[in-house]
Amino acid sequence: MPKNHIKIIFFSDSHLGFDFPLRPRLKIRRRGPDFFNNFYRILTYAERVHPDFIVHGGDLFFRSRVAPAIVDKVYKTLFDFVNRTDIPVYIVPGNHERSRLPQSLYLAHPLIHVFNRPRHFVFEKDKIKVHLHGFPFQRGSIRENFKDLLGQCGWSANTSHLQLLILHQSIDGAQVGPSDYTFKNKKDVINIRDIPGNAAAVLCGHIHRRQVLYAEKIPVIYPGSIERTSFAEKDEPKGFYEIHFSPGSSAIKQWSIKETKFHILPARPMIDILIDQTYSEKHFKSWLTEQCRTLPQDSILRLRLRDDNQRRYLPFQPSFIRSIIPVSFTLQMGTEYRNKANRKLGQKEE
Repeated sequence: MPKNHIKIIFFSDSHLGFDFPLRPRLKIRRRGPDFFNNFYRILTYAERVHPDFIVHGGDLFFRSRVAPAIVDKVYKTLFDFVNRTDIPVYIVPGNHERSRLPQSLYLAHPLIHVFNRPRHFVFEKDKIKVHLHGFPFQRGSIRENFKDLLGQCGWSANTSHLQLLILHQSIDGAQVGPSDYTFKNKKDVINIRDIPGNAAAVLCGHIHRRQVLYAEKIPVIYPGSIERTSFAEKDEPKGFYEIHFSPGSSAIKQWSIKETKFHILPARPMIDILIDQTYSEKHFKSWLTEQCRTLPQDSILRLRLRDDNQRRYLPFQPSFIRSIIPVSFTLQMGTEYRNKANRKLGQKEE
């Protein structure tokens, strides 16, 4: 890579700690290790290709209150990574963390930077200065307050610096879900026309589907989550971005993206099975065994009822259902049966 280029790794929404009980009551296949494994894969790749720095776009953890052992597990991994590689890491807190990362002495490392308030950091390489601006997830009227927050970050009108905006928010045009719901013109959605025109890129978390929007010619990059967090994402590829920035041809021309590459991470298949008739215990066992026979052996299986009034179609205990499916499967339930049954299964559906 030429000296005057900048290469970064950008990922988001890792939701570490999801389905990762420290003292599990049931010995079942859980999803928690899937999230950690993809987190490790990203850092391993970064160590191999040695980017100039790494950006995490928020929701490092799956919720605000996380067991201290999980917090230490995550932070020690980052601490050891920056110690080995000298690669800085920049993190913006997300909504799952309620805009504030858990405190830890590990975060005092000089190469770990957190946007714990509207602020900006400067990364220097040779004679290049990269200005990273950002703020934690903002609830309420971000549409009205965005320009003020941008000012609090110290955003500059300079067009010769490489300036990046790091966010964890919804922006006009972002889409989610199988129905392609589009965020637009709401008080909790940033007006894409307010994105500063001298940004090289906006690196944004919060939306779990990978996508790139454009504010005029400024790319707004959502890498999506690193693992599927719900069945609404069951058909979405998961991964992270490797991005190369290059300077303009003159001192007054701003930096731009020269190349982007999306690296796909492993994601277990998520399979829905609909139960729409009543079975005896014997016939249900035979039917479900046959359903599972042709599925990938690491599937996340969800049993669904056609509607909330048909619970009679699934009168069996979760322990009986689990005794039927392969031990390599993860089991979830659908409709009104979901919450009670998933608690018995030791699962939680977000």
